[in-house]
Amino acid sequence: MKKIWIVGLVLLAGCASDEVRRDRFFLQGNEALNNKEYKTAIEFFTQALSIDKDFARAYNNRGVARIESGHPYEAVQDYNLALALEPDYVGALFNRAYAYEEVGRIEDALDDVALVKTYHPDSAYVYFYEGLLQSKMRQYDQSLASFDKARKLDPANEEIDINVATLYYFKGELDTAKSYLREILKVNPQQLNALNTLSQIYLKEEDYQNALVTINRALSLQPAEPYFLNNRGQIYLEMGELEKGLEDINKSILQDPDNLWAYRNKGIYYLLKGNPDDAIRLLERAVTKQDLVDEVHSYLGQAYQMKNDMTSACEQWQIGIEKQELRSKHLAQAFCQ
Repeated sequence: MKKIWIVGLVLLAGCASDEVRRDRFFLQGNEALNNKEYKTAIEFFTQALSIDKDFARAYNNRGVARIESGHPYEAVQDYNLALALEPDYVGALFNRAYAYEEVGRIEDALDDVALVKTYHPDSAYVYFYEGLLQSKMRQYDQSLASFDKARKLDPANEEIDINVATLYYFKGELDTAKSYLREILKVNPQQLNALNTLSQIYLKEEDYQNALVTINRALSLQPAEPYFLNNRGQIYLEMGELEKGLEDINKSILQDPDNLWAYRNKGIYYLLKGNPDDAIRLLERAVTKQDLVDEVHSYLGQAYQMKNDMTSACEQWQIGIEKQELRSKHLAQAFCQ
């Protein structure tokens, strides 16, 4: 989930001609932005800023157009300019947090969210987003606390409880995770993310049949969803049906080429096929600063182990331990002195 703040314009009576031109460009930029014509929007906001270099809202909205068009570093610069002009500009502050997340600066994003909370202490979404960021830092207890505050402010939001269940999954507390998900599914049996997460828990428990049945329920409702396809592919890999697994994983990548979990699972496929070089290539693609891809370092370590490079294997497992990967901990205990 993400929430971007786009600011409209309050037209003032008696504007000078330069202000009229500035505001016209700004409104045209907003229209282009709403139509997802990001390049055009950037051009209009830039024209508005050429008339008024102190127009904070144009910097903010140009930042939105830049991040939506895949240029988060430039977006950070625009939000910085907006905040230099208006330090209390909460919309730009929140947008900068999201941009920081996109470039892997999670701690800076959390700092901005902490400031946003001082302006919106009763916003469930702000606490929810804080919890998501903390989970990416593997700060699971802090994340649970943030989700708990979000739940109190928005008790009907199923996504909060799904994320709480996911945290317990990462912590290895699988029974607690399942209890949250089953309560959600009692109320809404077609909650897709709950089905997907429950399937992953069954997989962790090596209950492959329930994992497969549960993910198939989700796919029957949304057949082309790339994350569900990828997760079914992983189940097939664990069941030893490697080619069926690869087929689903490749479909997932075609649907969403940025799905890092799919590259992890394709790396696992090559690991199981005894091809450590291709496994390393794909697993390294799944390692980023801004996204939590569970157990990726454990599999990277195994790929290096297959190449008899135990120094690199133990290094990867140590990184995994630092990122609270339980699988890396077990492998390091077994093979590293």
